[in-house]
Amino acid sequence: MEPDMTKTKKQAYCGPDELRHIIKRLHGMKFRLDCGHHVTFGYFLGNDITILNGKNVKIICSQCGY
Repeated sequence: MEPDMTKTKKQAYCGPDELRHIIKRLHGMKFRLDCGHHVTFGYFLGNDITILNGKNVKIICSQCGY
């Protein structure tokens, strides 16, 4: 069993508002995803995305993530 994260390690992480700020800067931008589908950020009918984190980041739509 892993020990709980230390206070110092917890402080290294930004809050979710920081990530929202980054995504907000993408508003109106259009991208083709690794799955071949498309996303427009900030558009109410835009696709949701899934980010597969790791050595080789992969960004796909949520439908292809299932």
